[in-house]
Amino acid sequence: MVQPFIFKFGGASIKDSTSLIRIVDILKSRWKNGLVIVVSAAGDTTDHLEEIIQRAIDNLGFSEQLSQLEDFHLNLCRPLFEEGHSIFQQVSNEFTKLKRTLDNEKKQEGNAYFYDQVIGYGELISTRILQELLCQNGHYCVWQDARELIATDSNYKMAKVDWVLTMQRCRKHLADKLETFPVVTQGFIGSDWQGTTTTLGREGSDFTAAILAVSLGAKSVTIWKDVAGILNGDPDLFPDAVKFKYLDFEEAAEMTYFGAKVIHPKTIKPLAKQRIPLYVKSFIDPESSGTVIGNFKDDPKIPITVIRKNQVLASFRIKDLSKVGGFHFEELFNLGKKLNWNVHLTQGSAVTVKMVIDRPDQVSNVLPKSILEIFHVEWEEELTLVTIRNYLPTQEKIYESKAEKIYLAQKSPHTLQLVLSMKTTGKSTVS
Repeated sequence: MVQPFIFKFGGASIKDSTSLIRIVDILKSRWKNGLVIVVSAAGDTTDHLEEIIQRAIDNLGFSEQLSQLEDFHLNLCRPLFEEGHSIFQQVSNEFTKLKRTLDNEKKQEGNAYFYDQVIGYGELISTRILQELLCQNGHYCVWQDARELIATDSNYKMAKVDWVLTMQRCRKHLADKLETFPVVTQGFIGSDWQGTTTTLGREGSDFTAAILAVSLGAKSVTIWKDVAGILNGDPDLFPDAVKFKYLDFEEAAEMTYFGAKVIHPKTIKPLAKQRIPLYVKSFIDPESSGTVIGNFKDDPKIPITVIRKNQVLASFRIKDLSKVGGFHFEELFNLGKKLNWNVHLTQGSAVTVKMVIDRPDQVSNVLPKSILEIFHVEWEEELTLVTIRNYLPTQEKIYESKAEKIYLAQKSPHTLQLVLSMKTTGKSTVS
């Protein structure tokens, strides 16, 4: 079997017809058998589909929104294809199926199930358009439904991959095709053992690229972004941010765990295990070097700053002092799992456990009685979590001088984390 190369293009790279032409130009000099092209939904399609899904759940009309989304995709095609090209009928057919799904799928199966049956249409439509455009330009390739490849459980909206079955499916459906033609497929979606559509979590197309790379024994993965590569800070916040030429898997994994948004957090681990290099390159300047992530234990230890806003500091102080020493981490982490909290930092003492989480909706109204019987609970809202890898002493002093208050600080030899407020925050006591 030919050793594949995996290319992934996100929504920003296919937001308009000019961007689609740019993809064709990028692929022109990189066209080869064994190429697998993973594509996200075009532009803000997923956001619009989420709005339509919510309107359907709330029994509100969504015809206008659906019509606008169809017009957006047809307008993508008009500068690229002659009138009467089959792509226009293909797009219309997909929207007919989408409307039927919105009208007929069983909402009583749950909102997460309903979400997964609808949301993947963005990827299905965008890949139809790109595949037809590539073929029209002499780059003949095969369209592949990713649901035939990515096998998952039935945990809708956040499905877990069945790696063994996925490998079997990939070799069954792709091995022969890749000997002859490149393949265009979708990110984000898969299917469970019943063939029902599932999704891998928001922004999961990067993860799809990694799954296919591991399953096919790929030579490399390249993710095409609207940035020059991986920077050591958000350029909107740090104008002097530095681009990494290369980065070790471990360092990249730390960045994604702490909240850096360049790469989906689940992408790094499977590639690191199989030692498959990951390239992050600019689709705006495709000839620039970008960043390569791999086994580089000697990578430069440049300070990396990740900032998460709108955080909540939850403090759980034990009521019964006879239980001091039983930190009850298990109860609290089970609570976080049950309520789908994203916990980014924890700190424990003899009587108190503190957790930093993304702000959940109606956070003070969801705690079960069993937790309130054990703990006094307090929330500090609208906080900022600053994480600095390979920090310098001067950086801690800079944030201390800018913060109105530092609520929590935690440091190791390589990582500094500060939970702080840059303005007055409200404090509400639950119990």
